[in-house]
Amino acid sequence: MKSTAVVSDAGLQARPSRREHGHNPTVPRGGKRPSWKKRSAPWAYMAPSMIVLLLMTVAPAIFIFYSAFRNDKILGGAGRFVGLNNFIEAVTNASVRHAFLITFAFVAVAVILEMLLGFALALPLAAQTTANKVGAALMLLPFAVTPAVAAMIFKQLLNPNYGWVGYYLGYLGFPRGIDLLGDPTSAWIVLIILDMWQWTPFIALILMAGLQSLPGEPREAALVDGATPWQMFRHITLPAMVPFIAIAAVLRTIQAFKTFDAFKILTGGGPGESTEIINLGIFRVGLQSFNVGLACALGVIFLIILSLLIPIMLRVIGRQSDPEEM
Repeated sequence: MKSTAVVSDAGLQARPSRREHGHNPTVPRGGKRPSWKKRSAPWAYMAPSMIVLLLMTVAPAIFIFYSAFRNDKILGGAGRFVGLNNFIEAVTNASVRHAFLITFAFVAVAVILEMLLGFALALPLAAQTTANKVGAALMLLPFAVTPAVAAMIFKQLLNPNYGWVGYYLGYLGFPRGIDLLGDPTSAWIVLIILDMWQWTPFIALILMAGLQSLPGEPREAALVDGATPWQMFRHITLPAMVPFIAIAAVLRTIQAFKTFDAFKILTGGGPGESTEIINLGIFRVGLQSFNVGLACALGVIFLIILSLLIPIMLRVIGRQSDPEEM
């Protein structure tokens, strides 16, 4: 009887790999290397989309960095190289510092409130019932409305002459025809409510998907051990949801920093400069004062801040998602 060959572990480790034998995985065994035309065909197919991508993203970015060091003005003729003057003017300008501060304050308040409300909505809607599926579908409606359209609807509802909001607030004791957008405090409240109305469903849907994907065994074991609903949420649900919370928070933070439509349509940065976030400031400097160089410098500074902030957020939240760090 022919004996069966037994290969020991040591023999397997000692066996040379295919690459050590000089085998190239890109070359078929026993065949010729593909021709240059075949190897370059995928790149030829991707070339049109890559060219469009370069023209729409890389080229404008290069222009912004180039213009940030010049005093280009749309109506002022040819500009010249001015070094860091635009950046110095941007950093030392009190209005710019105010715009940066209120932008970060708006993003922090809006994202925190939306995360809390989104989690509160996601918890009861996570169960797979028909009513919850209908509720989840209805939550998509605000998220599907264009921000500019939502802002225009809110502006009509808040009109002090014929808006519904002022009319019904009169029954609650507020002055008839109150102009909520004419006062800095009420204008900020309206802007945050509009942002919450539109983007809280986005948070809720992400967290709802995360809750539905959690395994049920830990909760069943906790129920057997007599854990209360709060203890199960605090020690089982919340730690398991940290990765989903991180995704929702980072995506929403990036989106919140890009907010422009609501502020432009509802308040235009007013009253005074109380709601002029940095995006409105860049718009005003670049397209109303036609100071392209300063507007580009503001954009570069904003980009640098976001490039530093988002990795820090990912690192902090990612560390919290590590069970050993909890």
